Amino acid sequence: MAFLCVAFCLLIPLSAPLSAPKEDGDLFPPPPGNHVTFWGHACCYIDVDGFGIVTDPVFTGRYLFRRRKIPIPPAQSRAGTRLILVSHAHMDHLDPESIAIFPDSAIVLCPWTVAGYLEESGREFTIMRPGDTYEYRYGKVVAVAAEHPGKRFALRKGSAVDAIGFVITTPYGNVYYSGDTEYFEGMIEIGAAWQPEIAILNFTPHLSGENAVRAVWATRAKTVIPVHFGAYDYILFGPLKSPRGYNDIKDMISEQAVLLQPGESISLERQVGRAADQNPNPRR
Repeated sequence: MAFLCVAFCLLIPLSAPLSAPKEDGDLFPPPPGNHVTFWGHACCYIDVDGFGIVTDPVFTGRYLFRRRKIPIPPAQSRAGTRLILVSHAHMDHLDPESIAIFPDSAIVLCPWTVAGYLEESGREFTIMRPGDTYEYRYGKVVAVAAEHPGKRFALRKGSAVDAIGFVITTPYGNVYYSGDTEYFEGMIEIGAAWQPEIAILNFTPHLSGENAVRAVWATRAKTVIPVHFGAYDYILFGPLKSPRGYNDIKDMISEQAVLLQPGESISLERQVGRAADQNPNPRR
């Protein structure tokens, strides 16, 4: 009986109509040049001299038992997007309808697990495997390894090419976006090879606490932006107001961690040559 009551409580909100999230140009104005701007959950807008690169955009009103609690960036804020990086096919990282609202000229870089969801959309995409490189106007995007289930409904890790992360080279240093991943020794190789100025890490149940700290040290990044929070809440539980395990991160590497709230930005240019004990100031 208790199970039926819980199931009934879940089915009511799942069956109820849900309006599309509203656009908000005050919360999400056009991103500033040469900044990383946090758009909520795993989505960041990286501007490189006017060239926009977006990570894992999901703006749907709901996925599974989670509902979006904040608005979405309006068209004028998305207009500069040229590349969309999708790390894997889980619902909170891939939503074809969200990708469809970006400029038609934007190209998606993704693992093979994502391609099938884009084939009928008419969107141009390029399948990436760890080690593959895509050159853009001011640098290149390199696919790197991740340790995570990459298929749409997978709960266990499959092939090494199912889920990926990305390194973005820019004139202002390199940016590492981890995608969803556990800590793995390949992060040491990524840090040694690319020495990112900024690491954008998805702090999830797979990467939290001591393992998150190990990941930060492995990347050698001067600045770490914790993401994977701030956009969705749970039907039966409250929203995730900060990244999982953030207290551990704050206690152990507070000089490197920069906690952005949705709509806030941090400069790419200020990270070049920055000492690890200098904490940059995020801005709206």
